[in-house]
Amino acid sequence: MNHAAPDPVATVFDVVELFIGGEDGDSDGLLWLTLGFASLGEPLDVLHIVCGKTPTGILEEDALYLERTSQDLACSGEVLALAVRDDGLALTLTPEGADALDLPAHTRFTFEAQPALFAQAVVQLSQMAAVGHACIATNGRA
Repeated sequence: MNHAAPDPVATVFDVVELFIGGEDGDSDGLLWLTLGFASLGEPLDVLHIVCGKTPTGILEEDALYLERTSQDLACSGEVLALAVRDDGLALTLTPEGADALDLPAHTRFTFEAQPALFAQAVVQLSQMAAVGHACIATNGRA
């Protein structure tokens, strides 16, 4: 018998602020989404998710870049999945990415405090997925 492994338990953070960029020719050819949330010891932590608007064909340059509060907490190409769920976003990182960002490998971001921000995040992630980031799954939402 083949039993599917249960979904790993994720650490959950609630998004209280959201910033997007890259539309209308700003941001130096980049699309970005910043999630603001409270984490242990940080009343306003952030996670920046960044990609280029146009693929270069160079794997390292086209990789999804994530950064927390500083470039000391950053990684590129370490996202296994970033999926839109009914109530938020599910982020799965490689062990190296989790270490680099000082986040659990399985992290969920909910929008309970600011539900209207969820739709904005989905639209921005849809644009990132359309650029060619197969690790982003919007599940038909946008």
